[in-house]
Amino acid sequence: MQRPDHALQDTTRLQFPLPGREPPEGLLLMKTDLAAFFRLVATVGRDEALLLLVIRALRIRDGLLDVYVNDLAWMLRTRNRAVLGWLDRLVAERLVVYTVKALPVIRSTIDRVQVEIAASGGSAPYAVMAELPTHWFVQVLPLVGRTTFTVYLYALSRETHDGVLLLADLASAVRLRGRLHAHVHLGRLRRQGLLVRDAEGNDVLADPPPPTRRERLQLRFLALPFLRRSLAHLLVLAAVLLAFVGALLLLTHL
Repeated sequence: MQRPDHALQDTTRLQFPLPGREPPEGLLLMKTDLAAFFRLVATVGRDEALLLLVIRALRIRDGLLDVYVNDLAWMLRTRNRAVLGWLDRLVAERLVVYTVKALPVIRSTIDRVQVEIAASGGSAPYAVMAELPTHWFVQVLPLVGRTTFTVYLYALSRETHDGVLLLADLASAVRLRGRLHAHVHLGRLRRQGLLVRDAEGNDVLADPPPPTRRERLQLRFLALPFLRRSLAHLLVLAAVLLAFVGALLLLTHL
């Protein structure tokens, strides 16, 4: 009997695709209780609470795929060791559980950390729910910095709750050094276009504008794991060379 198709073999598998639904369009949003977030800031610290929020956002964006420590570090504008220290702080507070597993590869071993986030329990006096676009943590947070971004989240929580923003409450909730420190970060929000004046002269929050070409280049630069470290080493080497040349010039004039 002649084969109907020479491409078919004994081990050929037949696939029967099912009609699928058209995927929905829209931004990736993360439902967040901002009141609970600032209670966490008061309990474990501003950086640790923001790290937990970034991890949640990246889980939504990447579909529960791997998140590199360097990705967390450059988004939070810090070093890898600082991220691991904040993660240990969350573990000590029983908010996160992680297990290190060695993944063997050719000629080396990669440590893979499985992270579990404890569900927040207990009744809260009030909740301030907001839907945060997850791209804020990739584009806005690295550009404005951890503290200024947390100030923006607090202003968003007050706008969502009652619209009243007091500098004393802002400094206390975000763990700033005082009202002057709060003024500094509010000024940064204005320069970034996140806080604008309305027709009556009042400060109102604005959605983050799309990053400019320069800001996109800056984000790409920050995301490179070794370029920032190499640049720092080059700057240190240049400073040492300048000091050495200056010392030689000084000795020649003595």
